[in-house]
Amino acid sequence: MSEDSVVRVFLPQFLSNSENLNEKTLTVKFQLLNQNEVARCRQAANNPNDPFNMSVAFDSLSMDYNRYSDILPFNHNRVKLLQQRPYKTDYINASYIEAPNNVRRYIATQGPLNKTIEDFWLMIWERNTNVIVMLTKQIEDGKIKCETYWPESVGYYVIIKDIGLKITLESEILDQRIDCYIRTLKLEKIGGLNTEYRQITQLQSLAWPDHGLPNSPEPIINLIMKKNEYIQYYTCLNNGNIGPTVIHCSAGCGRTGTFCTVDSTLALLPDLQQSDPTDLIFNVIQHLRQQRISMVESFAQFQFCYLAVLSKLVNDLHL
Repeated sequence: MSEDSVVRVFLPQFLSNSENLNEKTLTVKFQLLNQNEVARCRQAANNPNDPFNMSVAFDSLSMDYNRYSDILPFNHNRVKLLQQRPYKTDYINASYIEAPNNVRRYIATQGPLNKTIEDFWLMIWERNTNVIVMLTKQIEDGKIKCETYWPESVGYYVIIKDIGLKITLESEILDQRIDCYIRTLKLEKIGGLNTEYRQITQLQSLAWPDHGLPNSPEPIINLIMKKNEYIQYYTCLNNGNIGPTVIHCSAGCGRTGTFCTVDSTLALLPDLQQSDPTDLIFNVIQHLRQQRISMVESFAQFQFCYLAVLSKLVNDLHL
């Protein structure tokens, strides 16, 4: 760590004051987040022009493409697929997400269904995404949480004719330090006069069970650092031309929202003055929930956000 970064590592007020971290205080804050969300959605339900209305996702043509009927994108920031296809609309259960001050850009989405794998890869291609963070296993507690949307063996490929994409798995390693598969995939746009190529890195965490939490913040913090490394790599490789990072779990809200909150908060902390009492984590979640419903879905996940950020800062202070 450089001298400059050592100087700027500090515990902000909202984390250094233990009163802000006790269960009673956090419960009140989490209840406020939920109350604000309920009010926002109730108001939007009766107004089709309200930005938080979900009428497109509720449409009969869209509902078959939702993994869960209650986790849907808002109209105002849903991702729209551009390529016109027979018997398909522009709908995908995915939301554009911007952190405060635009320090991070994501697409939060559900784990693909078998019938939406094509839509998922079309979104990856159209939005110029190079990094995918997957926060679920395909099967958990005997239930399918996400389809295997990539070729399962190195060197194998799948071709999706309707969108003219060939997806090849070029490498797969298990990084024990972050309990994560790192997969390199090659996307090829085929069928046209010229063949376009793009490399994609997928990071699949194995440390985060559905309706549960990692055993410690360490693998998630390390996963964020690894994601940042690949973002920096692709940004340099493509001269800054890189699309949003796609983050998904099963529903695209609980684990996805928690990951985005911790990542965004860590990115915002260097600009926070030590005397500023602002609770960045609360503010970030409030901001994210205006872009996708139920981001940071449970109280346990809410607590984990504080634990993870505090853990990272304490470790940095001792380096």
